[in-house]
Amino acid sequence: MNVTLDQPPWLWLIALAIPLGIIGLRCLVAMTAARRWSAVVFRAALIACIALALAGASSVRTADTMAVIAVVDVSGSARRYLPASDAAGRGPVEIARDFLTAATAQRGPNDLLGLVVFDGRAFAVATPTRAPVVDRDMDVRLSEGTDVGAGIALALSLLPGDAAGRLLLISDGVETAGDASRAAARAAARSPMGAGRRGGVPIDVLPLDYDIRHEVVVESLDAPPHAAAGAAVNLRVVLHATDPARGTLRLSGEGRPLDLTPDDPGEGLAVELEPGRNVFILPVQLDARRLHRFRAVFEPGGGADTVAENNTAESFTLTPGQGSVLVVDGVSNGDPAGAGAVLPRTLLDSGLDVTTVAPHAIPADLLGLQAFDLVILQNVPADAVPTPLQEQLVAYVRDVGGGMVMLGGRESFGAGGWRGTPIEPVLPVTLDLPERLVAPELAIAFVIDRSGSMGRSVMGSDRTQQQIANQATATAIRSLAPADLVALIVFHRETEVVVPLAPNTDPDRTIQKALGVSPGGGTNVGPALEEAGRQLRGANARSRHIIVLTDGKSMNADQLPAIAARLADAGITVSAITVGDDADVRGMERVAERGGGTFHNVLNPAILPRVFLRAVRLVRSSMIREGRFDPVTLPAASPLTAGLADTPPLFGLTLAQFREHPAVVNAIATPEGEPVLAHWSVGLGQVAAFTSDAHDWARDWVGWPGYARFWTQAARVLARPPAGRTFRSTTQVEGDRLRMRVEAVDDDGRPLDFLSVPATVYPHDGAPILTVLEQTGPGVYEGHAPVTGAGTYVTLIKPRQGDRALSPIVAGAVAAAGVEYRELKSDRARLDRIASSTGGRTLDPAAPGAANLFDRTGIEPTRASSPLWRSLLVAALVLLLLDIGTRRIAWDRWFSRELGAAVRDLAGGRSDGPERTAAGLARRMARARPPSPAALDQG
Repeated sequence: MNVTLDQPPWLWLIALAIPLGIIGLRCLVAMTAARRWSAVVFRAALIACIALALAGASSVRTADTMAVIAVVDVSGSARRYLPASDAAGRGPVEIARDFLTAATAQRGPNDLLGLVVFDGRAFAVATPTRAPVVDRDMDVRLSEGTDVGAGIALALSLLPGDAAGRLLLISDGVETAGDASRAAARAAARSPMGAGRRGGVPIDVLPLDYDIRHEVVVESLDAPPHAAAGAAVNLRVVLHATDPARGTLRLSGEGRPLDLTPDDPGEGLAVELEPGRNVFILPVQLDARRLHRFRAVFEPGGGADTVAENNTAESFTLTPGQGSVLVVDGVSNGDPAGAGAVLPRTLLDSGLDVTTVAPHAIPADLLGLQAFDLVILQNVPADAVPTPLQEQLVAYVRDVGGGMVMLGGRESFGAGGWRGTPIEPVLPVTLDLPERLVAPELAIAFVIDRSGSMGRSVMGSDRTQQQIANQATATAIRSLAPADLVALIVFHRETEVVVPLAPNTDPDRTIQKALGVSPGGGTNVGPALEEAGRQLRGANARSRHIIVLTDGKSMNADQLPAIAARLADAGITVSAITVGDDADVRGMERVAERGGGTFHNVLNPAILPRVFLRAVRLVRSSMIREGRFDPVTLPAASPLTAGLADTPPLFGLTLAQFREHPAVVNAIATPEGEPVLAHWSVGLGQVAAFTSDAHDWARDWVGWPGYARFWTQAARVLARPPAGRTFRSTTQVEGDRLRMRVEAVDDDGRPLDFLSVPATVYPHDGAPILTVLEQTGPGVYEGHAPVTGAGTYVTLIKPRQGDRALSPIVAGAVAAAGVEYRELKSDRARLDRIASSTGGRTLDPAAPGAANLFDRTGIEPTRASSPLWRSLLVAALVLLLLDIGTRRIAWDRWFSRELGAAVRDLAGGRSDGPERTAAGLARRMARARPPSPAALDQG
């Protein structure tokens, strides 16, 4: 074993031992020489231990352990194309398992094997271990795409520091994200200790070869990013064919087919393709809308194509066309004959362009919202609008200047679970109950499964079921009022009360505890339900409810319905949520039936937060008050109520409170002082809250002549004004990056330099990405953001000139789905480069026995470093005690007087025989002992 030092200068501390030793020898003259020298030696050794610890002393040893990690490509392209090329029809998982089984048959006792799989993300199936891993489940689907670099990087991070390493990359070499060459360079540059080993980590490659024929790929659909309203534009469609083919090219706009052959029957264009690229120009007449989405689809003739995933492409064009009003109808789900159609029909009759949709059909991104100047949420619950879309609604108002109105109803405002959402801070009212009504309305216990199976990863995500369940619980807790009572109970084999039942006055603390729940153990729901019942039985609240979530089958599952029935008899309702394929769906459904609650079977854990919100909303007493009242128009000089007088009575409202902010305009209230209508400016846009509704509670308003005037006036005031001059912008997807470019000029066409150009990118399924565009030329600003998968990427660019905000720019681009399916041939060259750059080998799939994966030839044994500071600290404490003991205890006296005398007796009495010698020694030792208490008494 060798010793290394991280910071050798600390060894100069050892020099202190010399003056301290001299001082000790002079100051301890009263001691015997043995004690004096012992004290000096112990102190010197103590100083040496401290110096070595501060210098970062580590022991270094050479290890003969070898770790091999197989990095297996399970992407869609490998799964789809390999079976057609493999003689046995095997996919990547089967090929990898067969190869590893044969190639690792001769593993030695010091050989470790690990397993990583990857597609668009990487996942560790097994860390390096001596146990068998080949039979573990590799059929993992994480996300679309192929990121070879992510698989290599994860495998490198799993290599033990005390073992030599080798990676085996099993892949087709096709890459749609990341940078495999950079990851390979990191493997080649690994250092000899701690992070790696001398000479780097070799990467052997096992190519998964294929070359697909008789295939047509829609490579791209190019549309101009901007155009004049009503203009005719040309769309460019590029098809790639491996062989001569024929088929039909179809084009749709906003989901409606566009006729490409007006003079012929049918709407598609019959095409004949030559091998290679085929380009088609399609003229399209734009209508008056602002957003124009296009989708091109190739429908092959017989035998001309085998893969449908690469037969589509999408694009869009923005125009400064006519904006409209979007009414999201939560009353009758967009039914034109339903009660919720009263308001949109009134606006339409007043000359406004109105689009009515059900809550589930709200435009999914900021780009879709860009087509509207005003969004009206009519009795829409929060769980109907995903959180990312709520955030984009806020951006639509604040940053783009759109208007938003929230109308009341039995499922709106606080009654609809909007408390604690991203929308709540932009409303001109707060969603708490009026203080005179504050009382515990709901007592709720969340009973959450934390068994080991909750640790499974969720498809398409890097989060586990437990993490998403924790987040769902946190979302539900945030939606509760401060007066509500909440408890959090978790269970595996045992039950734990994480948060006892108490008012929700500190939701952040409760949420932190909920987010900290981790999985492990079995599943036993019964005791957890009974504990929740004990918590709730004494609660003084209008509603008492339990929400239980599990992903498995409970111990003693047959007893659960009876427990739920007893709880229901005690006035405590029980709702059940099951998640995943292994849950006891029928059993938990019976629990909800007997418990008087609702049942939700969730196959996709990603929607759990919305399910929890819905479960809470369905059991709480509605935060509404029904009954006739005469609204009071306040003297606030609101443009929404200008010219209105003697308004008819209303017959109900959702309870809220005025927001105490000087920018809020409070226009109408109840006689008790509760808000009915309030509005304010939020960033560039405006938001209004009308806590009554527009049909049932406002039934006397519907026939009132001022009804149409009021709502038309409100719509015109709150809607986004006509856009001013904006700059030219382009947004393109290039590989795994989104490239943004802005050309800024003034009214005279001169470039605007030195602008600040921040941008926010809204991915299709992720958190917003903040970036800044840098100036690259006169009036030209460019930037980029990562592309993590297929879908629409909306960009909100907010240029500023000094302190003055310029007109925001909304643009975007579409990352095509099925990008990996557009490469019809495996990339053998990339795999060969990875192997050669790291000193690895290209292996033959037909000869696994010759792979010799654990061969140590050319790989220098690893030197493993272990810090010694813990051992040195223990030694320093022992030496400190010895130093103190030597100076305080005269241990040398006993040795010098008594033992010396005994030794002299032994030396002088050898001729007297062993009996006398032993007796003399015993007498000497007896005289050295203190007298016993009995002897003292006798004396």
